Parts: sequence; structure tokens; C-alpha cells
Amino acid sequence: MFYKCFTKNDTKGNMAVTFDFVILPHLKKKDGTNYIRIRVTHARKSKYLKTNIAVEPEDLTRTGNLKHEGKKDLALSEIRKMKDIASKMPTRATDAMTIDEVVRYIEARLAEQEEFRLNFASYGMQLAGKKKPATMYNYKAAIACLCRFFGYEPDISEITVRTMRAFEEFIKTEARHAHSPKTQQSKEIKSKGKKSERSVIKYTGIVRAIYKEARREFNDPDLDIMRLPVDIFEYYKVPRQKPSAHRDIPAEWVQMMIDQRAGLTGRERLGVDVFLLSFGLMGMNAADMYECAEKIRDGVVHYFRAKTTDKRDDRAEMYVRVEDCVKPLYEAYKGRVRLFDFHTRYSSKTGFVLAVNAGLRQWIERNKLKDFTFYSARHTWATLGASKQVGIDYALVTEGLCHVDNARKMDNVYIRKDWERVWDANAKVLALFRW
Repeated sequence: MFYKCFTKNDTKGNMAVTFDFVILPHLKKKDGTNYIRIRVTHARKSKYLKTNIAVEPEDLTRTGNLKHEGKKDLALSEIRKMKDIASKMPTRATDAMTIDEVVRYIEARLAEQEEFRLNFASYGMQLAGKKKPATMYNYKAAIACLCRFFGYEPDISEITVRTMRAFEEFIKTEARHAHSPKTQQSKEIKSKGKKSERSVIKYTGIVRAIYKEARREFNDPDLDIMRLPVDIFEYYKVPRQKPSAHRDIPAEWVQMMIDQRAGLTGRERLGVDVFLLSFGLMGMNAADMYECAEKIRDGVVHYFRAKTTDKRDDRAEMYVRVEDCVKPLYEAYKGRVRLFDFHTRYSSKTGFVLAVNAGLRQWIERNKLKDFTFYSARHTWATLGASKQVGIDYALVTEGLCHVDNARKMDNVYIRKDWERVWDANAKVLALFRW
């Protein structure tokens, strides 16, 4: 049983959009209940749209036709809505559309008659599940903070310029929270310290990323479907990171580490040694030291820098020659399965990084120096390399750090990187010290 309606006259009868309501027996539930479906036909292909109009066995004749006049009227009312939408579609555009595009257009226009709703927190969590572990953690922390700000899980319509400005202030003043990726719970840390400027930038930036992804997914400009027509982030600007102070340390401090390391023990020795290893390997990150599974071959370490591997076409590939002065440090922490044995000493990358920085703080306090962190090894290598004393070209320093130079990005398409030049630059930096 069906009711058919043409949206426009078509003498050939092959490109018209038609509608009829049907009851498909094979979709009947165990209790005998079924639902009316609207069959949309275009270019000899059909799609079925389920309605909320339930049909009971007593609503049907013996032959399966609908006899309930009230439900017939409801079905015809749905068809009239769809017919009105389809009749306003440009003829040439309709002829070029597939049945899926026609249905998507109609569904979008029907949805516009109701307010578009999207649980922003739930949608953000779906996106978080597709990210790398570190990024996933940041997404979950940002979403948890946003929900604390609202007091509930907001709809995307509540993400406005005004609320983003208020959210920014909320982040600045809220006490720090610890977020558990396993339980999805956040708890306040009893500390006088507030969140850093970096947290404000990171959290608002994640909200922007989720919002923009929703616009890409739920808008379709080709079909004139704009469920989220306004990009509020054209009006609200995520705060920008202020240029940070240089985090390099004096060459004299590096020499102090080299001279004192043999007399150190425990975490203090670990912190100093890992700092020197990073420095000697052109700023290798602690995460890469912990996870790198490649062994040294022909005196060279080959790895992909985890922090930027998904942001670069070359996956942030690195080749680092291990200079003779660095080999004793390597041998002290040489691993059987991975490059280093840090994974056997610490159960997690986070625990390893915390231990390294704790050891560095002990050494800093012992020598009454200004505070710095493990990441200063990378900054110090770059600063010394570009200094007059060594005189390495800035572009070569950039290559050694595995940074992207957008001004020379096209050059990199044509010019194969000569790692020997980078290694020689590293050797010049290391030659400044008495190892």
C-alpha cells in the first residue's frame, strides 16, 4: 500500500522526486508493531525514511493495507512537508543529485524546522577518542573544565562569543584540577596556584577545534545545508601564546653537569645524565627516549619525533649520529628491547619525565642555580649552535631541531636533506665542552 506524489512534472518520468508511504512487513517487530516509512524515489533509486507513526495490527486490513484514517493523514502530512521542500529545489541541481543527496537535503530542511541540537561535550568526547593519547587527555580535561563552567553538558548553541569570553576568565580563576583518563573524573587539587596561561590557550583552542569540526561535519555548503551558519570564532579569538623567555642555560652549567655527573647518585644522576643525553642527541625529547624502539645502526639513531610526527609530511623523521663523547652516556642506559632502558625503570612515560625533572631540581639546588627544566637542553643546543662561537646557519639549526620552516617548505620538496651536515653541526656544538 502506498500513496504517491510527484514533486514536479516530468514527461520522461525518470528524474522526478516522488514520495509514497509504505509499511514494510519484514520490519515488523515481535509484538506486531511496525512503523510507517516514507519512500523517496529519484532517478529510479529509492531510500526509506522512518517516521514515528506506529502501526498496530488492528490498524491494517487483512491484505496489509492501512485502514486507520488518522495515521493515513499523519503520513500524508509528512509527505506534504517533503514535497514542499523538494518542489523548491532547483531543477538542474536536482537532476545532478544522487538519491542520497536528495534525502540528505530533505532531512536537513526538515531539521531546520526544528532547532538543531548537539551535545557539545559528548561530541567532543567522540573526537577525543580519535586522537593520540596525549591529545586525548587534553581534550578530556578541556571538556571537563567546560562542563564545570556551565554546570552541565552544554548544547553547541550555548557556545557563543559571550560564553567563550566568560569561559576564558573562568579558566584563569578556577583552581587546578587533576583529570583521570581512566575514570573520566576530575578532582580539585588543593593548591594555591591557578592554571597557567598555557591552560587558557589550550582549553579555549580545543573548544574552537571541536566547534569547527562540528561545522565541517554538519554543514554542507554544496546543498545549502548550514545547521551552524555562524563561526563564532571569527569574533572570539583564542588568546595567543606570548613569546616565552629564552630557556637555554649558560654553557658553563652544561660543563658543570659533565664534570659532576660521576659523583652523583639516584634521581639526581638520572636527571643530569638524561639532560646531557638530550643535549648530545640534538635535543631528543624525553618521550622519544622512553619509547624509541630502534637500535643504533652504524652509529646512527633513527626515530620519528612523537610530538610532531602527525603534523609533518615526513612524519618528523630524525637521524642522529651518536658522537664519541655521548657514547658513554648511551652505554649507561642502553636497552635490550628499546634504544634505552628507561621503560624498565619507570612504568610510564609521565613517571620517567617527572623523575628526570625532580633529579634536575636536586642538582640545581645543590649548585644554587636559577631554575630550569629538562627542555632547556633543546634550547641550549639551538642557542649554542647559532652563536658566533659555533656559527651554524639558522636553517641548519632548524633542521637539527626537526622544526618546520614554512618559508623553505617548497625547497624541501626538491632538496633531499643531507644529514651529514646536521651531524657535523652537532659535533661542533659538542666540541665546546670537555667530556
